[in-house]
Amino acid sequence: MRLLDAVMISAVLAACQRPVEVQGFYANDHGPGNFLSCDHPKTIVLINDSTLAARYRLTARQTSEPLFVRLWGVPVDSGSIYGGKHYFLVERILELRPRKGAECPGGSPALPL
Repeated sequence: MRLLDAVMISAVLAACQRPVEVQGFYANDHGPGNFLSCDHPKTIVLINDSTLAARYRLTARQTSEPLFVRLWGVPVDSGSIYGGKHYFLVERILELRPRKGAECPGGSPALPL
């Protein structure tokens, strides 16, 4: 029930924010997927999007393989100003594919799940 509450609060807050484009690495084993942005590679962002998860399962060659993604949507934080979880509400999947060469310099090639 807590996840549903967080998603509902996130949706309400997202209505007040403008969408942005992000790129980085996405992996999903089960439940919400983990995303590491190229701009903030030390911050894990949770993405609970069934379309992205389904496309990930079709594209990934192995379980939890980090794939390069470009997404359009709204970043949302929950919790207090001192901590909490970071979420991203996907509006559009711009690109989802295996990683090529030196994409996202400084970004992590592996996601902790």
